[in-house]
Amino acid sequence: MGIIRGGDAEYSDDGPTFEEKAVKWEETIETCLKEDPSTLKLTGKYLSLDEVQIISRSDQVKAIKTLDLSDNQINDEGLKTLFESENLAGLEELHLGVNYITDQGLLDVAGAGGVALNNLKVLVLSDNKLTDASVSEMVKSNNFQKLEHLDVGWNEIGNGTVKALGETGQMASLKKIELERGYIDGEGINEFVKGSVIERLEELNLSANKLRDADVKVLAATLKLSSLRVLRLSQNLIGDAGAQAIAESTTLGNLTHLYIGRNPLGNAGGQALTETKTLKNLKVLMLREGVETTPDLVNYSRPELLRPEDP
Repeated sequence: MGIIRGGDAEYSDDGPTFEEKAVKWEETIETCLKEDPSTLKLTGKYLSLDEVQIISRSDQVKAIKTLDLSDNQINDEGLKTLFESENLAGLEELHLGVNYITDQGLLDVAGAGGVALNNLKVLVLSDNKLTDASVSEMVKSNNFQKLEHLDVGWNEIGNGTVKALGETGQMASLKKIELERGYIDGEGINEFVKGSVIERLEELNLSANKLRDADVKVLAATLKLSSLRVLRLSQNLIGDAGAQAIAESTTLGNLTHLYIGRNPLGNAGGQALTETKTLKNLKVLMLREGVETTPDLVNYSRPELLRPEDP
């Protein structure tokens, strides 16, 4: 932006035109795809709507299976542009973590009569500006029939989302869901276990929520988690009673990985888990976790999403 002085101020836009941006990004896309024609990774490039439109219209992206646009400036209109792109119809993985997507954008996509991106298996929307209002509608939408992995962690979501997961007749292919750093408590868990989505899950991430012993006992007692292999419960409000319930659970017998560090459990809970007789397939048990071992537990970009401490 230039300023010409001398009487009246005049402003001239010295930025590149859309056409000039298109030439530049077509060259960038070509270079990125030389290494792996199936994957386009453009993280941390300050991409906004113009760049998303260029990518979506490019013939070069027709064959890609994975598109990673994490840590950019993509907004609601950008989200809609991606989901409406016929050139991206073959996409199986879309990573949009750390962007500027709000409820309105996700509601528009979820409520659309049909979207071009109907082959997605992996969708990452973590660390945006989403709430239960949009995520609960998304999990009820029929636009995500093939989704196997959904990450909506680090958003302002809570019981509304897990209640919707307990009620939905969609998400029939979902195997992995990440709900880290939210506001989920017993009210949501009790509704969650009533549905069918939980029966197919192989990985469940509930780290950094508001789960207490009683809520963990509900998970440990349900007969619907026999397919679960990885369970993340770090940084909740779980004590010895909750840990003992997990250690004695028969429905969780196929667990291979359990993360339960940063909880107020003591020696009794830890001993129960290390000496469990029912979790016979457990290969990884994390009882202690620090920033040096699990840096994902610290979010510098959205500090307001730190789990509220127990009053």
